[in-house]
Amino acid sequence: MSRRRKDRSQPVIWEGRVLAWFSCGAASAVMSKLMVEKYGARCEVINNWMEKDEHPDNRRFMLDCEPWIGATIKQIRSAKYSSINEVFEKERYMSGPDGARCTVEMKKVPRFLYRDAADIHCMGYTVDEGDRIELFEQANPELFLEWPLRDAGITKQDCFNILAQAGIRRPEMYELGYSNANCPGCVKVTSPTYWRRVKRTHPEIFDLRVRQSRELGVKLIQITVNKKRGRIFLDELRPWHGRKDKEEAVDCGPFCPPPVN
Repeated sequence: MSRRRKDRSQPVIWEGRVLAWFSCGAASAVMSKLMVEKYGARCEVINNWMEKDEHPDNRRFMLDCEPWIGATIKQIRSAKYSSINEVFEKERYMSGPDGARCTVEMKKVPRFLYRDAADIHCMGYTVDEGDRIELFEQANPELFLEWPLRDAGITKQDCFNILAQAGIRRPEMYELGYSNANCPGCVKVTSPTYWRRVKRTHPEIFDLRVRQSRELGVKLIQITVNKKRGRIFLDELRPWHGRKDKEEAVDCGPFCPPPVN
């Protein structure tokens, strides 16, 4: 367990809950199992459920994982909004330098309402995500944190293998080629490669994001032309945009940081 704080000479006395944040991703599932094995009933497995926005197979995955993890996955959700589309419509904001409004309203606000200052928070960051862990700790010095996958030397591919050995089929979003099991058409992702994939696998969501982004004046895609970075609207996406770029992996969760622009 770690906590970023100035005085490291004093021991940490823990009396709070252990919260394992289950995102319907492979890594968070393995992390949750490790935490339940370590802490038993003292560990709560929590999910920010977004039924109207996530791929429907995420629910199948969550139900398959419960008996394997050994705990019921508790769902928390926004009391104000029922979908990210409702957030975009009422807040008149999609995403920008400070992140995505849907993440704030649908995930961060419910987390703040649920958490207690003494809780230990556990997330599915793997051993190959050391830079993300360091940045997270710097940005959240008030939190007690535990990184079971990092500490056990477990990679993301290891998580896929562990689930396969347990007979649990990973979420459909991975099978469609995505790096995470986020909502299809995640407005935090700026990669042309990602949005071409959305257009192919979820054309109705792509068309909806085209209309929403045009209405709100949000250019969701980032491209580089003559070594200069700029943004374009979704309906300006062309086959040659970002062909040499890697599809960025944006993990959306209750602690998700703003995107790097």
